[in-house]
Amino acid sequence: MTVFSPVAATRVSLIIPVLLVAAASASVLSTDLYTPSLPHLTGYFQTSAETVQLSMSLNLLGFGAAQLLYGPLSDYLGRRPVLLGGMICFAVVSLVCAFAYSIEFLIFARTLQGVTACAEAVVGLAIIRDLYDEEDSVRVLAAYGMAVALAPAVGPLIGGYIHIWLGWQANFVVVSGFVVVVAALIWRFLPETLAPENRVGGRPLSLARDYMRLSAQRNFIGYALPVGFTFGALYAFITAAPFVLIERMGVATQHYGLYYAALVLAYFFASLAANRIVGRFGVELLLRASLVIGVVSGIVTLAVVYAYEKPGALTAAISIGTFGLGFMFATAPVRALAASTTQRGLSAALLGSLEMGIAALAALTVGFFHDGTAWPLAFTFAGCNFIAAATYIMCKPWRIPLQRID
Repeated sequence: MTVFSPVAATRVSLIIPVLLVAAASASVLSTDLYTPSLPHLTGYFQTSAETVQLSMSLNLLGFGAAQLLYGPLSDYLGRRPVLLGGMICFAVVSLVCAFAYSIEFLIFARTLQGVTACAEAVVGLAIIRDLYDEEDSVRVLAAYGMAVALAPAVGPLIGGYIHIWLGWQANFVVVSGFVVVVAALIWRFLPETLAPENRVGGRPLSLARDYMRLSAQRNFIGYALPVGFTFGALYAFITAAPFVLIERMGVATQHYGLYYAALVLAYFFASLAANRIVGRFGVELLLRASLVIGVVSGIVTLAVVYAYEKPGALTAAISIGTFGLGFMFATAPVRALAASTTQRGLSAALLGSLEMGIAALAALTVGFFHDGTAWPLAFTFAGCNFIAAATYIMCKPWRIPLQRID
């Protein structure tokens, strides 16, 4: 099996980032196809909105927690077997979700779906850092973000129509089939990217110690926490928006995806811009711009909910933040992963776990304070963006030399 080492982006086969995009898209679709069905599940299962929202928040918790296992496993066993194993389990669990007979069973299955779907995210990020240097990594992550953004752009729209035509269960069948196809392509075309001499880990005590040492490094946590809180702002919208837009504001289920697509387009164009201007302005300046944009978006969102609560206005306010997220996702992970020179799987795992763990807390927050209005969404969204900027300022990660934990 061919093993790659970090090289110029032009020397890496195009099929590799394409396969990583396809795998990440499958993970994203597992939630985005499903979101238009959320308000309808309260009647289907005769339960409350808060209970239904647990199928989102616990999925995110599972997604975040399991990365702590997948990342080190990919450092020890290699990227390819861990990615393929996770995707096979993902396909099976997605089918199980389709046969849920109660809301409790669906919540349990969705949690397992998050546990299995996260392999694509953490291993894919580690593969990118295996193959590219910092500047090329930013470009690849920006292009990766643009492509992955297409999945949530079309996911809710397609999911809304699938729900109307075939029922909510069909969305999980579609996800399972897509994952099987992508896993087959990865098995056929993706080589192992981790060099044998870079394989490390395998002992639980050593792993726990490595996680503790990495989480204590301000040059890691100062970049990882802002990513986590900006993701938390996004997932506050993903969790609450179906109820706010469909139930409160009267948006048709099949049209909900159009509003969500506006957010994704903002993210897409920010990723495109990051890809083109990182060489001129540098990683740190783009990251800081993303934080400023997020704070502005939080303020505008609060103002919209207070003065002009309309679907288009709310979506536009949130879209400002997702534009900033495009800059954030293309820059901060690259700096965070630089905290470790070889254990990139472990670094990617902790980064992804923080991202999704904070996103899950944001989803739990909007569910806990759900009152039928847009205020829980607005406060959670704004608060996450404010905290993201504050953590970056307090940690000052740009002042700290890179360290090794390995």
